[in-house]
Amino acid sequence: MFREQFGFGLPAIVNFVGGGGKTGLILALLREYAPSVPVIYSTTTRIHPPHPSDGLINLACEDPGLLGTLVDRIGRQPLPRPGSLVVTCGRIGPELLRGVPASFFRDLDPELYPLILNEADGARGMSLKMPRDTEPVLMEGARYLVPVIGMDVLGKALGPATLFRWEMAAERFSLREGEVIQPELAARLLLHPQGVCKGWRSGTQIIPFINKADTPDLDGAALALAHALLAGGTFPVDRVVWGSLHSRRCAFVVMQRE
Repeated sequence: MFREQFGFGLPAIVNFVGGGGKTGLILALLREYAPSVPVIYSTTTRIHPPHPSDGLINLACEDPGLLGTLVDRIGRQPLPRPGSLVVTCGRIGPELLRGVPASFFRDLDPELYPLILNEADGARGMSLKMPRDTEPVLMEGARYLVPVIGMDVLGKALGPATLFRWEMAAERFSLREGEVIQPELAARLLLHPQGVCKGWRSGTQIIPFINKADTPDLDGAALALAHALLAGGTFPVDRVVWGSLHSRRCAFVVMQRE
């Protein structure tokens, strides 16, 4: 379902940024692609270990060079394929996995793993975020960038309860606490020049994902946000995917050319 709406051309590295469902979207795409192509789920920051019920193989090594060799050798083994791997540089305590360098997959043969899904920042479960100076950490060589937002912030007051890193962002970007988050404001924050897409490079296609449109009565608001993202202008956006990871519903809207 989500695979069809995003329509990624393979081989591809895809960076995911923002909040409101990044990890869930990555896992949904991984489940849909894994029966037909080998997939890697990686991070350039840190992630929680996937739940055992996800059935993923976690490959972790603190030595990036050795880790790269292991990934390559596994990809070349005549094992039952396709499949999926979670690739990280070891643990940061019991609940976090350390990310790989941004250049980690630069020399990997794309035929071994046609799809690499990389989590490039974190939002602690919040639906909207502004990054600090060191975020996001985008995987090099990416073909796609997917900024994620949860539409449950629409209609709520802008502030620490709705925007991750509020204290930093409020002063830096002259945000007004209490302002109602309308689609235009949400789009402006998601596609802010110094927002989660700030590491974008020409040639990388941006496909925003609007999550938490859990029921049909929310479709109008989701479409309003989608059109605001298409009209944003800061970054080139020609396609927006919207729907609900919870309800397994998904659609897309594209820029209308004259």
